[in-house]
Amino acid sequence: MAGVGAAAFAALWAYSILGKTSPEQKLQAFKKEISSGRGEIFETTLQGKPLIFLLDNCELFLVDASGETITKTKVLRAGFYFGLDVCMSQSIITKGEYLTVRLVNQAIGAGGGNTSGGDYRSKDGTAWEKKTENGWKSVDKVQ
Repeated sequence: MAGVGAAAFAALWAYSILGKTSPEQKLQAFKKEISSGRGEIFETTLQGKPLIFLLDNCELFLVDASGETITKTKVLRAGFYFGLDVCMSQSIITKGEYLTVRLVNQAIGAGGGNTSGGDYRSKDGTAWEKKTENGWKSVDKVQ
């Protein structure tokens, strides 16, 4: 009986060690999942730190694959619009020391243009500025 218990323990231990997926494997699976949809994975380095982002439906998420599961933290979205709107286009690039994101959403049925999106930038991926008529302003102050 003790031999069966030891064998079961050894099997569980081996599975826990060998059955774990690495952060790279989890990220590759996540990229494959996203590539079949409308989202875009973007990897860059900001302030010497490698970062992974998901741009999806005019929302930007910071992706972390280091834990047991992949986590997504929303860091940016087009501003609130009272009514229905749809994401018309989105882009993400690194320009110099900034990560630059463009979000273009449009009101449905109102004939309007870009309702609350625009151009955004960040040096670290968490603190964001929005381009306004008076220059770049903190997102917290313009939305």
